[in-house]
Order: sequence, then C-alpha cells, then structure tokens
Amino acid sequence: MVKCRTLILWLIVGGVCAHLSCNLIDIKSPSADSATNSLNTGVQQPGSVTVEIFTIHLTPYQNDLLQQLWQEVDEQSLPPQLRRELLAQGFRVGVLGSLVSPALAQLLKMSSDDITANPSGDVQEFSAADVNREATVIRNVRNLLPDMRALIKVFDDKNQLPELPLFQLENGMLAGQTYTGAIGLFCVSATVNKDDSAQLRIVPELEHGTLEQRTRTIAGMITYENSRPRRSFELLTITQRLLPGQWIILGTTTLDSAGAGKAFFVRNGSEPEQRLLAIRLVRVTPSVTAAPGALSPTLSKGTESRMPERN
Repeated sequence: MVKCRTLILWLIVGGVCAHLSCNLIDIKSPSADSATNSLNTGVQQPGSVTVEIFTIHLTPYQNDLLQQLWQEVDEQSLPPQLRRELLAQGFRVGVLGSLVSPALAQLLKMSSDDITANPSGDVQEFSAADVNREATVIRNVRNLLPDMRALIKVFDDKNQLPELPLFQLENGMLAGQTYTGAIGLFCVSATVNKDDSAQLRIVPELEHGTLEQRTRTIAGMITYENSRPRRSFELLTITQRLLPGQWIILGTTTLDSAGAGKAFFVRNGSEPEQRLLAIRLVRVTPSVTAAPGALSPTLSKGTESRMPERN
C-alpha cells in the first residue's frame, strides 16, 4: 500500500514538472515564430519601392511583334528634348498602364489576368511553363531602398563589346572615342511620392576598360574597391512617375544604331541578338511621417553619403 502511494506521488510530481516544462517551451517559441513569419511575409522597409524587372530575349522573326509593342506604349510621356537625346543615342523608351498590352503579353507569354489579378501589387512568380518558347524571359525582383541604387545589365559581362566607337558634338565639332570591353548598364533608384506612386530614376552608364582600384567616400569614410571605369550619360537620365502596376519599357531604335544603345540591347554574332527591358512597379511602402516638432537628422557638410550599389 505504501509503495502504491509512493508511486502515485511520483507520478503527480512528474506530471507537474512536465507541465511546467511545456509552459517554458511555449513562452520561448512565439519570438522565434514571429521572426520567421516576418521574413516569410516580406516586411518592407518604409520608403522602399519594389519593382519587377523582365529581360526579354527577342528572336529575329519577332520584329513585327516588337513594333506592335512600340505602338502600344506611350513614348510622349517623356519630355521632347529627352526623347530626342535618347533617339540620337539609339534608345527608345515608353510607358504602359497597369493593363498589360497584347504585344507585351505575347512576349512574356502571359495573359492580362496573370498580372491584373493582383491589384494590390503583390509579387507574382512565373514558372518556366509561362515563358514564351520563342523568347527567353528572365525575371528579377528588386527592393529599392531610399539610399540605394540597383545596377541592371541586360547582357552579362561575358557579352562585352570588344570595341565601341561613340561620337558626339562638342563645341560645334564632332568628337569621338573608342571604348574597349564595353557593356551597358542602368543605375535605377526610386523615391516614394505622397500619393503612393513612385518616382523612378534610370541613368544609362557604359562600363569599359580594365579593373582598377578606386577610392570611394561613404558617410565620411574612405573605402577601396576594384571596378572598371564608367561613363555616365547624365543627359539621358529618365525620371518617370509610376503607379503600382504600371510599366516602363526600354529598348533600342535599330540593330545598327550609331549611338550607345547597341551596347545595352544588341549583340552581333552569327545572327543579331536583340533584347528588351521591361520594369513594372509592384509595390510602394510609404515613408514614416515624422511627428510634428520632431527634429530631422541632418548630415554635416562634407559627410554626404554616396548611394551604395547593388548588382
């Protein structure tokens, strides 16, 4: 009888300990779960802009479809002087509304419903089956922070142009320079507007030459990096306001344009290869509004930080 009571007592003690142990585990687990959930839900930083970037590899017999696309986009949204400068360098740029156009839908091998089904601007994944077999499409998603610019290369570094001669008017005279190992890239940054739209800023740059050690000043600190020289086409800077769901399309005028556009969109191999860049604004995360009377942080003179770059 004594043994039985002892056994019952030990069972009760063991049950109490087990219950306490479970409670301790449950107390710790929510913090881990909340951290995992915050990563999975993709919490956006205030003032950030999310864009989808589609690089479309065109085939030679899709020229009619490409010309149809240029008829569907709005090229008049850019200032006239900028359009002339872009055309002179072999660039063509237009804007599309939130409804995907028929030509772009064919190039991306998707229907309008595939994109407009997400009016909130949630990021959508497209499987390999959704990609047009006649044209390879590469899709990337970039989250543009307020102090960052993304580098977009339509061709990778393996497709550098051995030589690229460029000519321009300087003081009424024609001047030229030949760039070796040239490849075009776009520096893309964005700012959030008060009406939940975003202001995209796209600067074409030409990377060329060989790697060199360079110094950069970031927040008053000197850093060293190995990079190639770049020529920035500041006069071709594209600044465009977009609402979530809207597109900006970038391409070249002709395969044999005399300007820099071919370094960005064309390669001449056994047969010419042409590409197209389509950027869609997905989501805008509003900036946090400072409380009335709150002091805004300022940078001392000479300590302005240069925006970090992300490939």
